[in-house]
Amino acid sequence: MAKLNVILIGILVVMFAAAGVYAYVGSTGNGAMSTHYMTGQTWSDSSCSVCHAGVYEEVSVSSHVEQDMKKWTSIMEYGVDVDSIDEDTMAATYGQVHPGGGYMADYGVDVDCMICHNQVGYDFEARAESIASGDFENANEAAIEESREEIQSDALYMASYMLDVLAPLPLVTEVHDEVNGAPGKALCGDNCHSGDITTTAVTWTLEDSASYDVHDSVDCQECHVTEEHNISSREYLFTSGSVHMESELGVMACDSSGCHEGISHGALVDGHLETVSCESCHIPALPGSDITGTPVLKSFSWQNGVREDVTYDSEFAPTISWSSGVYYDALPTVQEQAKGSLLKPFNVITGIWWDEGIDSEVLADPDNSSSIGDPINPADVLSSDADGDGVVTEDEIRAYDGDADGNPDYPNAVLRHVEMYYQVSHNIASSTVGLEGPLVCADCHGSTATAINWTALGYEKDPAMSDPETDFSTKTIEVSVKGAKPEEVEREPAF
Repeated sequence: MAKLNVILIGILVVMFAAAGVYAYVGSTGNGAMSTHYMTGQTWSDSSCSVCHAGVYEEVSVSSHVEQDMKKWTSIMEYGVDVDSIDEDTMAATYGQVHPGGGYMADYGVDVDCMICHNQVGYDFEARAESIASGDFENANEAAIEESREEIQSDALYMASYMLDVLAPLPLVTEVHDEVNGAPGKALCGDNCHSGDITTTAVTWTLEDSASYDVHDSVDCQECHVTEEHNISSREYLFTSGSVHMESELGVMACDSSGCHEGISHGALVDGHLETVSCESCHIPALPGSDITGTPVLKSFSWQNGVREDVTYDSEFAPTISWSSGVYYDALPTVQEQAKGSLLKPFNVITGIWWDEGIDSEVLADPDNSSSIGDPINPADVLSSDADGDGVVTEDEIRAYDGDADGNPDYPNAVLRHVEMYYQVSHNIASSTVGLEGPLVCADCHGSTATAINWTALGYEKDPAMSDPETDFSTKTIEVSVKGAKPEEVEREPAF
């Protein structure tokens, strides 16, 4: 027995000595350990697939990786359609917010798990700068260069390297989750989706965002249901047969189990829910640039070849209008009521730009067509200012001959003024959170109504108008979780 004990002790001494050496080389950049903790910025089937079988393949075909780049092309930002941008420029521009793989794989940017899962410091700016400069292959590496040193020299991780030799699975799980956990709201909002501030005035990035959105403590994935790395979004209207983003997943509804299931505002209000979304009343106001710290657009113009913006500098009321979904590859123009459509809040942004005038839909109705058409490159618009007065006229743009071949480049050019409806889904207010309290009956009905333009919605008049006129200011809205939504009563349309 004594001999056996000596042998066991000897084995343990050797194992601990090996573990100590392993910890040392791990902390100084050992390749195997870098891969093991995803600090090597490269997927390894041998190290990762044991626990994450099939995940690389899932991510590679996910909606975030296989995004149609057209969706990311903002006519507001560049004044041109995606077809006007060469592939290299598009990669250097949109690749900055792309997780790698898919379109970016052709440029040497592989899927980067850490862009979503890093918990100790992912340098988005360093990655973006590498891609913008054309240094695609080192972009993922640049993003984690500093945090990798922290991970591989921190005492906790040093200890884990040693102990993993003795009991790898339980310990690697504990430490792995500290390095590579699930993405949080701040990561999504502060980095990849911060652009939504300009169009929908979201307050994700604010330190006091809890003052503006009652769902501040809710992580994105709790509403945007995620399966096999596909993150659900709103229903898209596919106007040209696009199959991108098709998924059976949907965003969690307000009355879903675990959310506000069974909540009631009384039979009168609950009866609205077939045609009025919860957001219509619970997003009564949106913050302006003074609160977000980022311009919130009211309008933009490329008429003179240089973008000129008008912003909301203080809070404003969203526009309530019909929605059957969100346009994917078309301009988000106003929708009419259709079967299944709901009233929802929007930030309506007026865009002004020159179009070549060769698209039949644009020519038929340039200001109301949802067709992207053929926007004229701002550089050409700027060059067409023949008299140099800073104002481009129809005669000037139609006479412009950029290639000097004796023929005008854009003889049919038209100036479009398009009201684009950007659906608002965040900044949900309650009686104690938000810029203003949720809407009440008198905000939409009666002589005090200011929240809804009934004529614009297709009604001849306020459908609640009565004789004698009802005083909706006396109507109150109570909240309870009793009394489920009443059965829908069939009735003739009000218009």
